[in-house]
Amino acid sequence: MATTTPSVIGPHPKYAFEDTASLIKDLNRLPLFMTEVDTTDGEGGSNLALEALQALAYEGTPFEIASNFKAQGNDCFKLKQYKDAAEYYGKAIAAVIKKDQRKVESSRNSSADIAEKEKIAEIFDAKEEPGTRIQVISDDRAEADKEAEKLKELVKTCYLNRSACNLELKNYRRAINDCAEVLKLQPLNAKAYYRSARACLAIDKIKEAQECVERGLELEPQSSYFKALSIKVMQREDHLLKIEQQNSQREVMKKHVVRI
Repeated sequence: MATTTPSVIGPHPKYAFEDTASLIKDLNRLPLFMTEVDTTDGEGGSNLALEALQALAYEGTPFEIASNFKAQGNDCFKLKQYKDAAEYYGKAIAAVIKKDQRKVESSRNSSADIAEKEKIAEIFDAKEEPGTRIQVISDDRAEADKEAEKLKELVKTCYLNRSACNLELKNYRRAINDCAEVLKLQPLNAKAYYRSARACLAIDKIKEAQECVERGLELEPQSSYFKALSIKVMQREDHLLKIEQQNSQREVMKKHVVRI
């Protein structure tokens, strides 16, 4: 019985004469092997494989797209990759919030039908920048209510999660802004008051920190977190007052020395 000799396994002809560094560089353009994002094809063109993969992230309903970005943000946060997590939460928010009002467009609908749909549209404010808002249009009021509530909860969670990222990154003003957005959507959110208080304390906005702590204690009177933060705020206030008094005394001494 005749036997066949197996072909010799070797490198792909394309890489037969390339060194290891070149091979790794080429592999890095393939999404599966990427260790860093490479948007080129190595010859001055675009990385079509990467673009196709990125496009998949924007397929589906706004809720599905935002949920996907939120999940990626959560994964990054668990790994303490706070900058990446904040970016994913931002993408989730942007997937829901639109700068312009969504319009109902259908050649089969009359202007009266469109007007009726707009009447039952459920809109709630969640501004990431001036003029933005979320709008849900549906033929069924109950369905619109349910969808709007899901979107509202998702956006609120992403703002809240991003505030935690910004605290870790010491982007305190951004953290405060994120908490403010949460409170627009849910005025009685204790976590937003707590994180806002921490951010305000970090940049010595003592009055604002005190107000946030007080609001938080109204919501959760027995919270050990708010009680501990309240003590820190008072200690910081005392410290800043002492520094101010010392500076005032120095100024008085300087003026006295000049007169002598």
